[in-house]
Amino acid sequence: MKDSTNLRTAIETEAFRLGFTHIGIAPAKPVPFLDIYHEWIQTGQHADMTYLAREDAIAKRGDTNLILEGCQCIICLALPYQPPRAPLDETQPGKGRISAYALTQDYHENVWEKLSQLEAFIIANSNKDVRLRSYADTGPILERSYAALAGIGTVGKNSNLLIQGAGSYVFLAEILTNLELPIDSPLTHDLCKSCRRCIDACPTRCIQPNRTIDANRCISYLTIENKAIIPDDLKDEIGNWVFGCDVCQMVCPHNARLAEQPLSLGELLLPEFLDLMTLFSYDEETFNEIFGQTPIARAKRSGILRNAAVVLGNQRCKKALPILESALRSESDQSVQDACHWAIEKIKQEK
Repeated sequence: MKDSTNLRTAIETEAFRLGFTHIGIAPAKPVPFLDIYHEWIQTGQHADMTYLAREDAIAKRGDTNLILEGCQCIICLALPYQPPRAPLDETQPGKGRISAYALTQDYHENVWEKLSQLEAFIIANSNKDVRLRSYADTGPILERSYAALAGIGTVGKNSNLLIQGAGSYVFLAEILTNLELPIDSPLTHDLCKSCRRCIDACPTRCIQPNRTIDANRCISYLTIENKAIIPDDLKDEIGNWVFGCDVCQMVCPHNARLAEQPLSLGELLLPEFLDLMTLFSYDEETFNEIFGQTPIARAKRSGILRNAAVVLGNQRCKKALPILESALRSESDQSVQDACHWAIEKIKQEK
């Protein structure tokens, strides 16, 4: 297939067949967001995610040729997942809420498999030496910025990519290539306009004016990537979230009345709310059997127990006192011990 326009059309058709719902192609040039990213790193808003601040990682985010020599463009893709079903204000005593993306099998493997198939298709349909490099959330590339540059959507005030008519409940993926394909134009209008719903709703006030997130205060970071003790002043704000947080997405007008998405990532493996007291009965083997194929595994057993203790403390769950006291004695992880002690004190203070 010689003509680049025909090749692009064929790539789009194959991407849609694989389950991707949006595709756009961005030029391999630094994105306008790059300076903001540098400032975000310099001010320490990446928290303890030190891999984001490595010198090589910073350099690659500014020059795609350091990732793929001769890179000409980036094929940007979006794959939807099911939005939360329970309303934001729903609480279930003794149970903690999971971010919607984490209810299925870990999306990385699924998306990588689709990217592998799309790579094979591109190679088979090109008449030149093709070089490709694919990422799904884990690579040193500013994926939301490139998706915006490719015209798929715009970066919202909560830093998520907003897609007109499709909202923000999507996974993003990219294929860097040395092929010269027709480039898309970025969207020129702001989908957020004067709206502040995500900013006003954020429990920890982590959303910054420049459309970045201060990870040090973000519930998703605190309950997943963070492996240390959660600061006391932020424990109260975690509310019912035992893994991740969807607040800023759930209040976004672009996510209202979305059509139900196909389960392209497989059937749901977990409920939206986990029984917190049961979690304390799981040893490492049981935890891995239940959660090993899901994103929950990223927080590890100690992280989930820490989060569960915080939620039980926020709920002032008196039934959990014996379990928390037992965990305080038996668990060796300091973050779990700290959370259990904090939760016990909160529950005992309740009259």
